[in-house]
Amino acid sequence: MNETDHEIIQLFKLHIHPLSFKLTEMLNEHFSHQTERRGCGYTQATRVLAEYINTTRLPRDFSDLKLFNQFETKGLKTLLEQSQFAISDWHNLDLNHAAHTLPDSTPEEFKLEVQQQIKLQQKLRGISSQATLEESKLLCSLIADIILPRTSAQTGLVELKALEEKPKVGSCPMAENFFLKIAHGRMLRQGEINIFVDEQQQPILLEKLNMGDNHSCISLKPVLMNGVCLPAGSLFSVNYDRTLIQEKLANQKFKGYVIPYSAINGFWFLRLTTLAVSPENRERAFTTHYKQQVDNGLFSPGTTQLQQLRDIALMQIQG
Repeated sequence: MNETDHEIIQLFKLHIHPLSFKLTEMLNEHFSHQTERRGCGYTQATRVLAEYINTTRLPRDFSDLKLFNQFETKGLKTLLEQSQFAISDWHNLDLNHAAHTLPDSTPEEFKLEVQQQIKLQQKLRGISSQATLEESKLLCSLIADIILPRTSAQTGLVELKALEEKPKVGSCPMAENFFLKIAHGRMLRQGEINIFVDEQQQPILLEKLNMGDNHSCISLKPVLMNGVCLPAGSLFSVNYDRTLIQEKLANQKFKGYVIPYSAINGFWFLRLTTLAVSPENRERAFTTHYKQQVDNGLFSPGTTQLQQLRDIALMQIQG
């Protein structure tokens, strides 16, 4: 175990299975990920996870296990292929009754292999609670949810539909720029914001227009996408025609509209923003990405809180 490894890497090595080389390199903040475009390794790691989060969890597809370094899938494949086991999905195997009660005729060696996979998933469920750093907890939870997808019924969260393909919206380290300004009520003259609300008229996302990239949104509360719980402060993009939406109401204070999230055909998760981590831990979590924001004179990147954006959103709904 390398003591200079990021906490996340240490936790997975120790309790689950080593993470892929790519994620390890990113989380250890290799200089190649600390560029002007990438921001820092931690940010880049959340972009890598986005590739998984934007795709549907498929019961017989093992791509999700590429998060780990050379994870052996032979036993899992056998489990799905043999009809006598009556198991159709390797995700959430630890909750699958059939996996715990294999037929008596099952070879002992194979039973042990299945038990090993179950134990691994059970440990994965608790991995984020083993982390001490806020940013580690966030990322551990994302990885766990990819392997152990959750439902709206289990989490009580709004589920966002994922778009088929990525809209042309960037996720560079400066994407927070206008969201920080909006949080302090500083809008460009031509700027607009749309507030996507749930069935209770509670704001779940804030979208900006005519300020940097159009159709870029930040989540104001946790949401679910393809079984993965995404924290408040996640960056999304959308692609829709606002003129076609009937059930929209004009904002109370700023230009733009309050729109039911269900009127949108889908969203695309880009990465976590620096606002996903509380101000006191931001510099540690986002290293060179955070430094870049400070060096570029972004508006209060070290003190702005998501609650300020929530308050701005609520002002558009309630006046």
